Amino acid sequence: MPAIRLQTLSGVPILNDREPASNYGQDGYRIRPYLDQAFAQRIERAFSFMFQGIAAAGLGQVTAILAHMPDGGDTNSESSYKSQLRAFSLDGLLLSQGRKWNAFSFPEKKFEYLLIEAHLRLHFGTVLGYGYDFATQDHLYFDDGEEPGFQPYSKSRVLFLQNAARYLFDRMIKVDGIYGPETQLAERRLRTELQIGKLTDLDNWTALLSAIIEEAQDRLADPSLQALTTEFVPT
Repeated sequence: MPAIRLQTLSGVPILNDREPASNYGQDGYRIRPYLDQAFAQRIERAFSFMFQGIAAAGLGQVTAILAHMPDGGDTNSESSYKSQLRAFSLDGLLLSQGRKWNAFSFPEKKFEYLLIEAHLRLHFGTVLGYGYDFATQDHLYFDDGEEPGFQPYSKSRVLFLQNAARYLFDRMIKVDGIYGPETQLAERRLRTELQIGKLTDLDNWTALLSAIIEEAQDRLADPSLQALTTEFVPT
């Protein structure tokens, strides 16, 4: 499809926060990036629902989107979709009342991060973020190269599942991106608790993502639910 130039996403301006580098996660200058039309329509839907979820969690209204739009890609896997204008790198969000969220803050703001990542995974198959590799420590990268769905041998999807199970549903498992026996057992028990079938079925994956969003919103809205389990550094 032809490329279109975005003025906003879901009515919110987009800022480049990488020039200078010290602006990262703080502020930036306004950009109007070109994206493939079909991808732009998909990201518009994703961000609209995401912003509603952020407001429902009591975090306020999103006032600006922090992003970087390099000519190439941050990793080899990102490069081709960026050149096709079918990819986006989300650095952070500016919120009302002076609040901020940036992708590098996963260790301190796991609930916010998982809420945002779950919304992206409802609409995109490829979502790379914190813990996937060094290049994606400071942004959430996503493209439309794959449709949404769970793949047990996808490192990024398994990392997300493990993080959600550990930090939102209190399953004390190792976070390493490997779909091993420990993760499989935790997943089965979680699905039983939530009354969800196998995650390779798209409807079940969508149901799990919805449950993750609801749990993250509940934790963020109620301070008494925000205590984190003991920190476990991904390997």
